[in-house]
Amino acid sequence: MRKDRQKEIMAQLEAEKRASRKVKGIAFFRTLAVIYTILACAFIALLCWLNVLPAKYLYSGIGLLAVASIFIVPVMFSRNGIKSRRNAAAIIAVLLIGVFGVGTYYLADTLDFLDNISQGIAATEDYYVVVRNEGTAEAEAEGAAEADISTLAGQTIGTYMSHDLAYSEAKSKLQGEVSVEYAYVDTAKDTIVKLLNGEYNAIFLSAASYESMKSSSDTEMEALNIAEKTKVLYTVSMPIESEDRTSSVDVTKESFNIYISGSDMEGSIDIPNRTDVNMIATVNPITHEVLLTSIPRDYYVQLPSKGASDKLTHSSLYGIQESIGAIENQLGIDINYYLRVNYSTVMKLVDAIGGIEIESDRDFYTSGMKGMPELNGHHFVKGINKVDGKLALAFCRERHSFPEGDMKRNENQQQVMEAIIKKCTKSTTILTKYTALLDAVKDNLATNMTTDEMSSIVKMQIDQMPDWKISKQSIKGTNGFEYCYALGFNASTVDAIPEEEMKALDKIVKVSENTLENS
Repeated sequence: MRKDRQKEIMAQLEAEKRASRKVKGIAFFRTLAVIYTILACAFIALLCWLNVLPAKYLYSGIGLLAVASIFIVPVMFSRNGIKSRRNAAAIIAVLLIGVFGVGTYYLADTLDFLDNISQGIAATEDYYVVVRNEGTAEAEAEGAAEADISTLAGQTIGTYMSHDLAYSEAKSKLQGEVSVEYAYVDTAKDTIVKLLNGEYNAIFLSAASYESMKSSSDTEMEALNIAEKTKVLYTVSMPIESEDRTSSVDVTKESFNIYISGSDMEGSIDIPNRTDVNMIATVNPITHEVLLTSIPRDYYVQLPSKGASDKLTHSSLYGIQESIGAIENQLGIDINYYLRVNYSTVMKLVDAIGGIEIESDRDFYTSGMKGMPELNGHHFVKGINKVDGKLALAFCRERHSFPEGDMKRNENQQQVMEAIIKKCTKSTTILTKYTALLDAVKDNLATNMTTDEMSSIVKMQIDQMPDWKISKQSIKGTNGFEYCYALGFNASTVDAIPEEEMKALDKIVKVSENTLENS
């Protein structure tokens, strides 16, 4: 009897253990089913929100996922399901959870990238208090800068005559921060000369004038050695209330023009700088044509908000809309969007895609790479050159080695742009270097194209996988010597040739108006 009772107790305990294991197993499978369901819903929601997949792929994917879920979820929730089926469902669920996790990461990264670059640029116009550089370390912290500016209290600082309202407001703002008086001279150049001669301890002038004179190739300006002998003590920033001159279109059904503005600096894309690259990309989404039109950096244009003329490269110092207005007025075209890049964009993007191949029509050595001396002296051979980001930038920047100067540089810039476009539109590049591409340019790229418009272009590319035809042209001009607003004196320019502008405009119109029927 006692032995029978012990067996009965042992059997009962074993049964309880099996029941407990079964309950725990059911709990595990149900928890897995809940996790699977949550991630599946999040993945589908992000996919729909991003809106980059064509309907035929999106609905097919959702349909397949629904069929898989009909098998997975009920089987894992069942109390009395067949063990082999439940295990199979769990394995499939774990695999799909991995797919959802990776996919959700990629989608979230993409949304963050699109939102980041489509914020636009809050334009400001800066004005500097400039002093002689006498070997003291320049204050970097804001508090230290304010302490330095207080030393000018009660002094008279030099400035120049200008009827620009923003300039007057900036002078007033400075006087609200420190008690100073102004002494006026005729031009911005005169303020620099008098500062270096010791007639003033400080001067006040626009950042556009200061930066333009500091980097000017004018013999007299170079002799002043402004970069070494002066420094910026304080900056007054004034918001630019400029009209948005761009006009949106349906980017998958209508042709559009993008102004590509390439700053001649590294670092933050938000800081106004002169432009080394001024290019119009005319995109026809119907015929899948892209026409790249380069404009010389020293092209002489009218500044819409200043009522004066200057080099195109200086127009960007007053904000991206100033450059857009100048180009629209000069060429008679509508700019629909802008894309702002800088040196960092080019280097990081080319490195992210594993380098590019460019073809040089001659042997040459690079020189005159201001701010990046390590790029001087590189030998580009005639023929194919495999380059990384820094060498691609050197190829874009070089002009001193060519008799054609800036015109040849424009051609090289177009070649680098074409090489990047071709490599980025290859499916293997996008798939294998996707996150690297996003991370490389998200902080060095700005556009006014909306997230929905960019998503529409991606969706069209995925749906049709077209082979884009890229053509190039450069607007030519004649050498001139004109008054430049930012400099305050005459300087070398590239003056327009009306016939050349008309030829360029005709090509832009032809690409824009082409359809599948008449292309």
